[in-house]
Amino acid sequence: MKYSDLVKAMLFASIHELAANSENYALHPGKDFSRNRKLGFKHLLLMLLAMEADCIKEELYRFFGRSTDAPSKAAFYKQRKKINNDAFRSLLVSFTQKCKKKLFKGKYSLVACDGSAADIFRNPDDPDTFFEPNGKSTRGFNQIHINAFFSVLDKKFTDLLVQPSRKRNEYSAFCQMVDRSETDTPVIYLCDRGYASYNAFAHVIENGQFFLIRCTDAKTEKILGVPLDGIKQLDYHVDRILSRSQSKKKRLYSELEEQCRFVCQDVPMDYIAQDHPEYRLSLRIIRIELSDGCYENLVTNLPDLDFDIDDFKDLHHLRWNEETSFRDLKYPLCLKAFHSKKYEYIVQEVWARAILYNFCAEIAIAVESPEKKTKHVYQVNYSEAIKTCRDFLRIHDGTTTLDVEGLNAQNILPARPGRTFARQARFKLPISFCYRN
Repeated sequence: MKYSDLVKAMLFASIHELAANSENYALHPGKDFSRNRKLGFKHLLLMLLAMEADCIKEELYRFFGRSTDAPSKAAFYKQRKKINNDAFRSLLVSFTQKCKKKLFKGKYSLVACDGSAADIFRNPDDPDTFFEPNGKSTRGFNQIHINAFFSVLDKKFTDLLVQPSRKRNEYSAFCQMVDRSETDTPVIYLCDRGYASYNAFAHVIENGQFFLIRCTDAKTEKILGVPLDGIKQLDYHVDRILSRSQSKKKRLYSELEEQCRFVCQDVPMDYIAQDHPEYRLSLRIIRIELSDGCYENLVTNLPDLDFDIDDFKDLHHLRWNEETSFRDLKYPLCLKAFHSKKYEYIVQEVWARAILYNFCAEIAIAVESPEKKTKHVYQVNYSEAIKTCRDFLRIHDGTTTLDVEGLNAQNILPARPGRTFARQARFKLPISFCYRN
Protein backbone atom coordinates (compact mmCIF):
# COMPACT_ATOMS: atom_id res chain seq x y z
CA MET A 1 0.00 0.00 0.00
CA LYS A 2 1.28 3.44 -0.93
CA TYR A 3 1.69 5.96 1.88
CA SER A 4 -0.96 8.28 0.36
CA ASP A 5 -3.47 5.41 0.53
CA LEU A 6 -2.52 4.83 4.17
CA VAL A 7 -3.01 8.51 5.04
CA LYS A 8 -6.39 8.53 3.29
CA ALA A 9 -7.37 5.39 5.21
CA MET A 10 -6.39 7.13 8.49
CA LEU A 11 -8.58 10.14 7.64
CA PHE A 12 -11.47 7.88 6.65
CA ALA A 13 -11.04 5.94 9.91
CA SER A 14 -11.34 9.19 11.88
CA ILE A 15 -14.47 10.13 9.92
CA HIS A 16 -15.97 6.68 10.61
CA GLU A 17 -15.24 7.12 14.33
CA LEU A 18 -17.20 10.38 14.32
CA ALA A 19 -20.00 8.88 12.22
CA ALA A 20 -20.39 6.03 14.71
CA ASN A 21 -21.26 8.68 17.32
CA SER A 22 -22.89 11.25 15.04
CA GLU A 23 -25.44 12.17 17.73
CA ASN A 24 -22.57 13.84 19.64
CA TYR A 25 -21.98 16.20 16.72
CA ALA A 26 -25.57 16.96 15.68
CA LEU A 27 -27.50 20.05 16.66
CA HIS A 28 -30.53 17.87 17.37
CA PRO A 29 -29.26 14.48 18.69
CA GLY A 30 -31.50 11.54 17.84
CA LYS A 31 -33.10 13.41 14.95
CA ASP A 32 -30.33 14.79 12.73
CA PHE A 33 -28.42 12.28 10.56
CA SER A 34 -30.81 9.50 11.57
CA ARG A 35 -31.88 8.67 7.97
CA ASN A 36 -29.86 7.38 5.02
CA ARG A 37 -29.30 10.12 2.45
CA LYS A 38 -26.98 10.72 -0.52
CA LEU A 39 -25.33 13.48 1.49
CA GLY A 40 -25.03 11.79 4.86
CA PHE A 41 -22.70 12.58 7.76
CA LYS A 42 -19.59 11.01 6.15
CA HIS A 43 -20.10 12.45 2.66
CA LEU A 44 -20.91 15.88 4.11
CA LEU A 45 -17.60 16.00 5.99
CA LEU A 46 -15.65 14.76 2.95
CA MET A 47 -17.27 17.27 0.62
CA LEU A 48 -16.58 20.17 2.98
CA LEU A 49 -12.92 19.09 3.12
CA ALA A 50 -12.58 18.85 -0.66
CA MET A 51 -14.39 22.08 -1.65
CA GLU A 52 -12.56 24.70 -3.71
CA ALA A 53 -13.72 28.16 -4.88
CA ASP A 54 -16.65 27.30 -7.15
CA CYS A 55 -20.34 27.76 -6.48
CA ILE A 56 -22.15 25.07 -4.46
CA LYS A 57 -23.70 23.42 -7.51
CA GLU A 58 -20.31 22.97 -9.18
CA GLU A 59 -18.84 21.63 -5.94
CA LEU A 60 -21.64 19.04 -5.77
CA TYR A 61 -21.05 17.99 -9.38
CA ARG A 62 -17.30 17.75 -8.77
CA PHE A 63 -17.78 15.52 -5.72
CA PHE A 64 -20.69 13.30 -6.86
CA GLY A 65 -20.19 13.44 -10.63
CA ARG A 66 -22.03 15.54 -13.18
CA SER A 67 -25.29 13.62 -13.26
CA THR A 68 -28.93 14.07 -12.36
CA ASP A 69 -28.36 11.88 -9.29
CA ALA A 70 -26.18 14.52 -7.60
CA PRO A 71 -27.75 16.06 -4.45
CA SER A 72 -29.30 19.50 -4.80
CA LYS A 73 -28.04 22.73 -3.28
CA ALA A 74 -31.00 22.72 -0.89
CA ALA A 75 -29.99 19.26 0.35
CA PHE A 76 -26.45 20.51 1.02
CA TYR A 77 -27.71 23.54 2.98
CA LYS A 78 -30.07 21.40 5.07
CA GLN A 79 -27.37 18.86 5.91
CA ARG A 80 -24.62 21.32 6.84
CA LYS A 81 -27.12 23.03 9.16
CA LYS A 82 -27.34 19.86 11.27
CA ILE A 83 -23.66 19.56 12.18
CA ASN A 84 -21.93 21.46 14.98
CA ASN A 85 -18.36 22.71 14.95
CA ASP A 86 -17.21 20.21 17.60
CA ALA A 87 -17.21 17.62 14.82
CA PHE A 88 -14.47 19.43 12.93
CA ARG A 89 -12.21 19.93 15.93
CA SER A 90 -12.67 16.28 16.91
CA LEU A 91 -11.82 15.21 13.35
CA LEU A 92 -8.70 17.38 13.24
CA VAL A 93 -7.46 16.09 16.61
CA SER A 94 -8.29 12.45 15.78
CA PHE A 95 -6.56 12.51 12.40
CA THR A 96 -3.51 14.46 13.59
CA GLN A 97 -2.94 12.00 16.44
CA LYS A 98 -2.80 9.12 13.92
CA CYS A 99 -0.04 10.83 11.89
CA LYS A 100 3.70 10.57 12.39
CA LYS A 101 5.17 12.97 14.93
CA LYS A 102 8.57 14.67 14.77
CA LEU A 103 10.19 15.86 17.99
CA PHE A 104 12.84 18.51 18.67
CA LYS A 105 15.85 16.96 20.43
CA GLY A 106 13.85 13.71 20.39
CA LYS A 107 11.62 15.02 23.19
CA TYR A 108 9.72 18.26 22.52
CA SER A 109 6.83 19.11 20.18
CA LEU A 110 7.21 22.58 18.67
CA VAL A 111 3.88 24.41 18.38
CA ALA A 112 3.78 27.91 16.93
CA CYS A 113 0.90 30.23 17.73
CA ASP A 114 -0.14 33.04 15.43
CA GLY A 115 -3.21 34.69 13.97
CA SER A 116 -4.40 35.80 10.56
CA ALA A 117 -7.41 37.72 9.23
CA ALA A 118 -9.73 36.47 6.48
CA ASP A 119 -12.31 38.52 4.56
CA ILE A 120 -15.90 37.33 4.59
CA PHE A 121 -19.17 38.45 2.98
CA ARG A 122 -19.77 42.18 3.33
CA ASN A 123 -22.45 42.95 5.92
CA PRO A 124 -22.46 46.50 7.38
CA ASP A 125 -25.11 45.41 9.92
CA ASP A 126 -22.69 43.07 11.72
CA PRO A 127 -20.79 45.25 14.24
CA ASP A 128 -18.55 42.36 15.33
CA THR A 129 -16.90 41.88 11.92
CA PHE A 130 -17.52 45.08 9.90
CA PHE A 131 -14.81 47.69 9.37
CA GLU A 132 -15.99 51.11 8.22
CA PRO A 133 -14.91 52.61 4.89
CA ASN A 134 -11.41 54.10 4.85
CA GLY A 135 -8.82 55.31 2.38
CA LYS A 136 -8.12 51.75 1.20
CA SER A 137 -11.65 50.34 1.05
CA THR A 138 -14.36 52.86 0.20
CA ARG A 139 -17.24 50.44 0.95
CA GLY A 140 -15.92 48.86 4.13
CA PHE A 141 -15.40 45.13 4.69
CA ASN A 142 -16.02 42.27 7.14
CA GLN A 143 -13.32 40.03 8.61
CA ILE A 144 -12.78 37.13 10.95
CA HIS A 145 -9.59 36.46 12.90
CA ILE A 146 -8.15 32.93 12.92
CA ASN A 147 -5.95 31.98 15.87
CA ALA A 148 -4.03 28.77 15.23
CA PHE A 149 -1.64 26.31 16.86
CA PHE A 150 0.72 24.89 14.23
CA SER A 151 3.20 22.02 14.71
CA VAL A 152 6.22 23.43 12.86
CA LEU A 153 8.13 20.14 12.46
CA ASP A 154 5.09 18.13 11.36
CA LYS A 155 3.62 21.01 9.29
CA LYS A 156 0.15 20.51 10.73
CA PHE A 157 -2.47 22.61 12.48
CA THR A 158 -3.23 21.22 15.92
CA ASP A 159 -5.97 23.63 17.07
CA LEU A 160 -7.93 26.69 15.93
CA LEU A 161 -10.02 29.39 17.51
CA VAL A 162 -11.99 31.72 15.22
CA GLN A 163 -13.06 35.16 16.48
CA PRO A 164 -14.93 38.10 14.92
CA SER A 165 -12.17 40.58 14.04
CA ARG A 166 -13.74 43.41 16.04
CA LYS A 167 -13.66 41.18 19.13
CA ARG A 168 -10.34 39.46 18.52
CA ASN A 169 -8.26 38.79 21.61
CA GLU A 170 -5.08 36.86 20.90
CA TYR A 171 -4.12 36.67 24.60
CA SER A 172 -7.43 34.99 25.49
CA ALA A 173 -7.36 32.71 22.42
CA PHE A 174 -3.85 31.50 23.28
CA CYS A 175 -4.79 30.70 26.89
CA GLN A 176 -7.94 28.84 25.83
CA MET A 177 -6.06 26.69 23.32
CA VAL A 178 -3.28 25.93 25.82
CA ASP A 179 -5.82 24.81 28.43
CA ARG A 180 -7.62 22.43 26.04
CA SER A 181 -4.48 21.05 24.39
CA GLU A 182 -4.31 17.25 24.16
CA THR A 183 -0.76 15.91 23.97
CA ASP A 184 1.35 13.13 25.42
CA THR A 185 4.71 14.88 24.89
CA PRO A 186 6.25 18.08 26.29
CA VAL A 187 5.31 21.10 24.14
CA ILE A 188 7.25 24.29 23.44
CA TYR A 189 4.92 27.12 22.36
CA LEU A 190 6.63 29.53 19.96
CA CYS A 191 4.89 32.91 19.86
CA ASP A 192 5.36 36.40 18.47
CA ARG A 193 5.48 39.66 20.44
CA GLY A 194 1.70 39.99 20.57
CA TYR A 195 1.43 37.04 22.98
CA ALA A 196 3.90 38.22 25.62
CA SER A 197 1.94 38.55 28.88
CA TYR A 198 2.18 37.25 32.42
CA ASN A 199 -1.17 35.49 32.00
CA ALA A 200 0.06 33.60 28.92
CA PHE A 201 3.25 32.58 30.75
CA ALA A 202 1.21 31.35 33.72
CA HIS A 203 -1.24 29.28 31.64
CA VAL A 204 1.62 27.40 29.95
CA ILE A 205 3.43 26.81 33.26
CA GLU A 206 0.25 25.61 35.00
CA ASN A 207 -0.27 23.09 32.19
CA GLY A 208 3.25 21.74 32.69
CA GLN A 209 4.52 22.91 29.30
CA PHE A 210 7.14 25.33 27.95
CA PHE A 211 7.12 28.56 25.97
CA LEU A 212 9.46 30.75 23.94
CA ILE A 213 7.85 34.12 23.27
CA ARG A 214 9.33 37.14 21.53
CA CYS A 215 9.16 40.34 23.57
CA THR A 216 9.60 44.05 22.86
CA ASP A 217 12.38 46.04 24.51
CA ALA A 218 9.84 47.95 26.61
CA LYS A 219 8.19 44.80 28.02
CA THR A 220 11.54 43.09 28.57
CA GLU A 221 12.82 46.09 30.55
CA LYS A 222 9.68 46.02 32.74
CA ILE A 223 10.21 42.32 33.49
CA LEU A 224 13.93 42.81 34.20
CA GLY A 225 13.62 46.12 35.99
CA VAL A 226 16.72 47.49 34.21
CA PRO A 227 17.27 49.13 30.77
CA LEU A 228 18.66 47.10 27.87
CA ASP A 229 20.92 49.85 26.55
CA GLY A 230 24.31 48.43 25.59
CA ILE A 231 23.33 44.81 26.33
CA LYS A 232 24.13 42.70 23.26
CA GLN A 233 23.63 39.23 24.71
CA LEU A 234 21.77 38.10 27.79
CA ASP A 235 20.75 34.84 29.45
CA TYR A 236 19.31 35.69 32.84
CA HIS A 237 16.85 34.12 35.29
CA VAL A 238 14.33 36.21 37.19
CA ASP A 239 11.72 35.38 39.84
CA ARG A 240 8.62 37.55 39.84
CA ILE A 241 5.74 37.94 42.29
CA LEU A 242 2.57 39.25 40.67
CA SER A 243 -0.06 41.11 42.67
CA ARG A 244 -3.13 43.31 42.15
CA SER A 245 -2.06 45.55 45.04
CA GLN A 246 0.64 48.21 45.14
CA SER A 247 0.56 48.38 48.93
CA LYS A 248 3.69 46.94 50.56
CA LYS A 249 1.70 46.16 53.73
CA LYS A 250 -0.64 43.82 51.87
CA ARG A 251 2.11 41.80 50.21
CA LEU A 252 2.95 38.35 51.51
CA TYR A 253 6.64 38.74 50.69
CA SER A 254 7.35 42.36 51.56
CA GLU A 255 11.07 41.59 51.93
CA LEU A 256 11.24 40.69 48.21
CA GLU A 257 10.23 44.12 46.94
CA GLU A 258 12.52 43.99 43.87
CA GLN A 259 10.73 40.85 42.64
CA CYS A 260 7.20 42.27 42.90
CA ARG A 261 5.25 43.40 39.83
CA PHE A 262 1.86 45.13 39.91
CA VAL A 263 -0.88 43.83 37.58
CA CYS A 264 -3.77 46.28 37.24
CA GLN A 265 -7.41 45.17 37.35
CA ASP A 266 -7.93 45.72 33.61
CA VAL A 267 -5.16 43.23 32.69
CA PRO A 268 -6.26 39.55 32.73
CA MET A 269 -4.41 37.38 35.22
CA ASP A 270 -6.41 34.21 35.84
CA TYR A 271 -4.28 32.89 38.70
CA ILE A 272 -4.70 35.87 41.03
CA ALA A 273 -7.87 35.70 43.13
CA GLN A 274 -9.11 36.75 46.56
CA ASP A 275 -7.84 33.54 48.13
CA HIS A 276 -4.62 33.70 46.06
CA PRO A 277 -3.63 37.39 46.04
CA GLU A 278 -0.16 36.74 44.64
CA TYR A 279 1.29 34.52 41.94
CA ARG A 280 4.96 33.56 41.67
CA LEU A 281 6.69 32.52 38.47
CA SER A 282 10.26 32.04 37.27
CA LEU A 283 11.33 33.28 33.85
CA ARG A 284 14.44 33.11 31.73
CA ILE A 285 15.20 36.24 29.70
CA ILE A 286 17.23 35.80 26.51
CA ARG A 287 18.68 38.53 24.29
CA ILE A 288 20.39 37.48 21.07
CA GLU A 289 21.92 39.33 18.14
CA LEU A 290 20.43 38.17 14.84
CA SER A 291 22.58 40.45 12.68
CA ASP A 292 24.70 43.56 13.11
CA GLY A 293 22.71 45.91 15.34
CA CYS A 294 19.55 43.75 15.21
CA TYR A 295 18.57 42.18 18.53
CA GLU A 296 15.75 39.92 19.64
CA ASN A 297 14.37 39.46 23.15
CA LEU A 298 12.90 36.10 24.16
CA VAL A 299 11.09 35.10 27.34
CA THR A 300 11.03 31.40 28.20
CA ASN A 301 10.90 28.79 30.94
CA LEU A 302 13.07 26.25 29.11
CA PRO A 303 15.81 24.61 31.22
CA ASP A 304 19.45 25.66 30.90
CA LEU A 305 20.74 22.10 30.59
CA ASP A 306 18.81 21.36 27.40
CA PHE A 307 18.84 24.75 25.67
CA ASP A 308 21.63 27.24 24.97
CA ILE A 309 21.79 30.46 22.93
CA ASP A 310 22.24 28.64 19.59
CA ASP A 311 19.13 26.54 20.26
CA PHE A 312 17.08 29.71 20.76
CA LYS A 313 18.25 31.11 17.44
CA ASP A 314 17.11 27.93 15.67
CA LEU A 315 13.76 27.93 17.44
CA HIS A 316 13.22 31.60 16.61
CA HIS A 317 13.60 30.89 12.89
CA LEU A 318 11.40 27.79 12.94
CA ARG A 319 8.37 29.85 13.99
CA TRP A 320 8.23 31.36 10.49
CA ASN A 321 6.83 28.07 9.13
CA GLU A 322 3.38 29.04 10.43
CA GLU A 323 3.41 32.24 8.36
CA THR A 324 3.82 30.22 5.16
CA SER A 325 1.09 27.81 6.27
CA PHE A 326 -1.42 30.67 6.42
CA ARG A 327 -0.44 31.61 2.86
CA ASP A 328 -1.16 28.06 1.67
CA LEU A 329 -4.39 28.01 3.66
CA LYS A 330 -5.69 31.16 1.97
CA TYR A 331 -4.63 30.59 -1.62
CA PRO A 332 -4.05 26.95 -2.77
CA LEU A 333 -6.62 25.78 -0.20
CA CYS A 334 -9.10 28.56 -1.17
CA LEU A 335 -9.77 29.83 2.36
CA LYS A 336 -10.53 33.25 0.87
CA ALA A 337 -13.47 31.75 -1.07
CA PHE A 338 -16.18 31.00 1.48
CA HIS A 339 -19.47 29.43 0.40
CA SER A 340 -21.79 31.05 2.92
CA LYS A 341 -22.77 34.32 4.55
CA LYS A 342 -23.55 32.76 7.93
CA TYR A 343 -20.82 33.04 10.54
CA GLU A 344 -21.18 29.47 11.85
CA TYR A 345 -20.83 28.02 8.34
CA ILE A 346 -17.76 30.16 7.69
CA VAL A 347 -16.19 28.70 10.84
CA GLN A 348 -17.00 25.21 9.50
CA GLU A 349 -15.03 25.93 6.34
CA VAL A 350 -12.04 27.30 8.27
CA TRP A 351 -11.81 24.02 10.20
CA ALA A 352 -12.30 22.01 6.99
CA ARG A 353 -9.41 23.82 5.27
CA ALA A 354 -7.13 23.18 8.24
CA ILE A 355 -7.95 19.46 8.20
CA LEU A 356 -7.32 19.31 4.45
CA TYR A 357 -4.00 21.11 4.98
CA ASN A 358 -2.95 18.45 7.50
CA PHE A 359 -3.98 15.68 5.09
CA CYS A 360 -1.94 17.21 2.25
CA ALA A 361 1.06 17.94 4.48
CA GLU A 362 1.24 14.36 5.78
CA ILE A 363 1.36 13.03 2.22
CA ALA A 364 3.75 15.69 0.89
CA ILE A 365 6.27 15.32 3.74
CA ALA A 366 6.73 11.63 2.92
CA VAL A 367 7.63 12.29 -0.73
CA GLU A 368 11.29 11.62 -1.46
CA SER A 369 12.89 13.80 -4.11
CA PRO A 370 15.28 12.01 -6.47
CA GLU A 371 18.93 12.45 -5.52
CA LYS A 372 20.77 14.54 -8.09
CA LYS A 373 24.00 16.50 -8.10
CA THR A 374 22.40 19.93 -8.08
CA LYS A 375 23.21 23.24 -6.48
CA HIS A 376 20.15 23.22 -4.18
CA VAL A 377 18.26 20.70 -2.10
CA TYR A 378 14.78 20.23 -3.55
CA GLN A 379 11.43 20.02 -1.79
CA VAL A 380 7.85 19.37 -2.81
CA ASN A 381 5.92 22.27 -4.33
CA TYR A 382 3.16 22.52 -1.70
CA SER A 383 0.81 24.54 -3.90
CA GLU A 384 0.75 21.75 -6.49
CA ALA A 385 0.78 18.99 -3.87
CA ILE A 386 -2.33 20.47 -2.25
CA LYS A 387 -4.23 20.35 -5.55
CA THR A 388 -3.17 16.76 -6.18
CA CYS A 389 -4.06 15.60 -2.66
CA ARG A 390 -7.44 17.35 -2.78
CA ASP A 391 -8.31 15.54 -6.02
CA PHE A 392 -7.12 12.31 -4.42
CA LEU A 393 -9.33 12.84 -1.36
CA ARG A 394 -12.34 13.57 -3.57
CA ILE A 395 -12.11 10.07 -5.11
CA HIS A 396 -14.56 7.89 -3.17
CA ASP A 397 -15.90 5.46 -5.80
CA GLY A 398 -13.40 2.71 -4.94
CA THR A 399 -12.21 2.29 -8.55
CA THR A 400 -10.53 5.50 -9.77
CA THR A 401 -6.79 5.69 -9.03
CA LEU A 402 -4.30 8.55 -8.88
CA ASP A 403 -0.49 8.40 -8.69
CA VAL A 404 -0.17 10.91 -5.86
CA GLU A 405 3.47 10.19 -5.00
CA GLY A 406 4.53 10.38 -8.65
CA LEU A 407 2.77 13.70 -9.24
CA ASN A 408 4.17 15.22 -6.06
CA ALA A 409 7.70 14.03 -6.86
CA GLN A 410 7.34 15.57 -10.32
CA ASN A 411 6.47 19.01 -8.90
CA ILE A 412 9.44 20.12 -6.81
CA LEU A 413 11.14 23.42 -6.01
CA PRO A 414 14.64 24.31 -4.74
CA ALA A 415 14.86 24.99 -1.00
CA ARG A 416 16.92 28.12 -0.28
CA PRO A 417 17.29 28.46 3.51
CA GLY A 418 18.57 31.78 4.81
CA ARG A 419 17.03 33.93 2.08
CA THR A 420 15.39 37.10 3.37
CA PHE A 421 13.10 39.64 1.75
CA ALA A 422 11.57 42.87 2.95
CA ARG A 423 8.05 42.18 4.12
CA GLN A 424 5.48 44.01 1.99
CA ALA A 425 2.21 44.87 3.70
CA ARG A 426 -0.15 45.34 0.77
CA PHE A 427 -3.86 45.87 1.20
CA LYS A 428 -6.03 43.70 -1.05
CA LEU A 429 -9.59 44.72 -1.73
CA PRO A 430 -12.03 42.26 -0.10
CA ILE A 431 -14.17 40.31 -2.56
CA SER A 432 -17.46 38.67 -1.59
CA PHE A 433 -19.16 36.34 -4.09
CA CYS A 434 -18.37 37.91 -7.47
CA TYR A 435 -15.63 35.30 -8.08
CA ARG A 436 -18.28 32.64 -8.60
CA ASN A 437 -18.71 31.23 -12.10
